[in-house]
Parts: sequence; C-alpha cells; structure tokens
Amino acid sequence: MHLFNCIWEGLATGFVLSLMLGTVFFALIKNSIAFGPKTGVFIATGVIICDMLFISLALLSEPFAEFLSKYKKTVSVVGGSMLILMGIFMIFKANPKIKEGKAFGQGSNLYYIGNGFLLNAVNPINFFIWLGISSSLTIQFQYNMNDKIIFFASSLVSIFFAEIGIALFAARLGKWVSPKVLMRINQISGLVFIGVGLKLIFVS
Repeated sequence: MHLFNCIWEGLATGFVLSLMLGTVFFALIKNSIAFGPKTGVFIATGVIICDMLFISLALLSEPFAEFLSKYKKTVSVVGGSMLILMGIFMIFKANPKIKEGKAFGQGSNLYYIGNGFLLNAVNPINFFIWLGISSSLTIQFQYNMNDKIIFFASSLVSIFFAEIGIALFAARLGKWVSPKVLMRINQISGLVFIGVGLKLIFVS
C-alpha cells in the first residue's frame, strides 16, 4: 500500500506541476502548433532532463541548495533577463513565414531539447519547488530515500506524458490555426516570458 501511495502521489504531483501556466507550457503550445507534436516531445525531454538534475541536487546536495539560496537574487536576475530577451525576440519575430503550407524557422531536435532544458533551468523557482517537495516528504511523510526515488520517478513520468498530451492537443488545433492566429500565440507567449522574467527580477 505504501508503494502505491508513493506512485500515486508522485503521479498527481507531476500532473499538477505540468499544468502550471509558465514558459514551458506556452512553448509547448506554440511550437507544437507551428511545427507539429514531435517538437513538443523534444521540449518535454529537455524539461525532464533538467528536472532530473534538479531532483538529484535536491536529494543529494545540501551545499548546492545553500549556494543557490545565497545567490538566489543574482540567479533570478540573470534567469529573468534571459526570459525577457527571449520574450522580446518572440514578439518581434511573431509573424511566421509561410511557404507551401509550412512555417519556416524550425530547429533541430537537439535545439528543442536544449530549449526545454533552458526554459526550465533559468527559473530557480523550479529547483526550490523540488527541494521543498523533497523536504516535505522527509519531514511530514517520513519518506526514506527509496520512497523519494519512486515518488520523483512517478512525478517525472507524469510530467512527461502530460506535456506530450498538451503538445498533441495543440498540434491538432493547428489545422484550424491561421498565420495571424499563430502570430498572436507567439506574441502572447512572448508576453508570458517577459512577465515571468520581470517577476523573477523584482520578486528576488
């Protein structure tokens, strides 16, 4: 029963985290509509790789958590500035170039993996979410290391498949999305990036 609880609670936590309306969510929608669901899969892969790194650090590296806490303001300003620059670029490059029914500007698979990783990594809040969850599992639920590994593995599986689901749903909408609508989506995504970046800077 305890094993089932670890898995179930991990799946539920991952699903909730995947639906947070942040930069990754809008990047999944934007790129899946423009270039198909395959790009969403690679973005999700980059997010999972980053989350695996964050979880490993949360589980094994208290010194890193102390370092990040000490320099949280600097990390937040740098990450926020990067998101703002990305948002500005997306707004000014919002109008897709259409030729023979396809939008140009598509990157390589590695590009999308890196994009997902970067979007997750530049926001230090993501690390502190996993650190907080790890601490809560120890203090409130008395999870040992094996329990935590099962919980976090379940969370990552849930996040990955939820983000793939978002990508597939967005790609199906692409049949009815005109270049003008895609431009608006790009602009909204850019505004979200700028908003999250400004929040990181000023809240820090």
